[in-house]
Amino acid sequence: MCTLTAIQPESRGGDDSPLFRVVVNRDEQRARAESLPPCITRAGLLDAIYPIDPVSRGTWIGVNTAGLVVGVLNSNPVEKPSNRLGLRSRGEIVPALLACDSVSGAMTAASQLPAHEFPPFRVVAVERDHIGVIVGDGARTMVQTLRRFDTPFFATSSGLGDHIVEQPRRELFDATLLRGVSDISDRQDAFHRHRWHDRLHVSVEMSRSDARTVSRTVVEVFRDSVRLTYCGLREIDARTAMAGHDAQAEVSRRPRVAPPLNSVAQSLTT
Repeated sequence: MCTLTAIQPESRGGDDSPLFRVVVNRDEQRARAESLPPCITRAGLLDAIYPIDPVSRGTWIGVNTAGLVVGVLNSNPVEKPSNRLGLRSRGEIVPALLACDSVSGAMTAASQLPAHEFPPFRVVAVERDHIGVIVGDGARTMVQTLRRFDTPFFATSSGLGDHIVEQPRRELFDATLLRGVSDISDRQDAFHRHRWHDRLHVSVEMSRSDARTVSRTVVEVFRDSVRLTYCGLREIDARTAMAGHDAQAEVSRRPRVAPPLNSVAQSLTT
């Protein structure tokens, strides 16, 4: 359960503006252990940054030194898969795909995932000029989107059913990110903090009896570096969440280097 957006901030006339920015709200069961702060680790021939889920030892969002951001969302379709759901954690997917140096490479590697071993998922891959989305339905993987990154992007999911939250969150996204006039990064942050107090269960920063938005992660890709900022959220009451201490990691970018042929797919099929 997550909401992910990607934008290209307006240049402010200097090198301090990111080329693009991805923000993810992570919604989880209240009983799930809090995630560990972001770490810098190896991903194939690249360095990568991502927070770690202590249960799966995987992650839901990460960035590498090629400037590739990869995120994974649960998929909760109206019609449930007829086959038995795979038992492997979706958290394994992002670390493996961060060994790729481009959206096209990540899409190729993701298309070879053993979809039957994972519960349904959506993988989002973002680089400066392109966005790709590939879905796994429990039986096979399919490319859903592969386009130029020239407008803000939005994806969301919910354990209540993706169709229940898609429309209200998308309408808010369109009103906030596509039609606003203030700084787009500020509008992106406002979108991810938004709560409808009479509809908390479908809010972007959501809350219900068994689950809530537990963290917000901001990924920024600059010309010379990549940065990931993780912020755990502490719920004060049913209507208010307070940000905890930020945990941030940044690393210099490196020239793109393609991983060895099939090495990414093999890491998830062995």
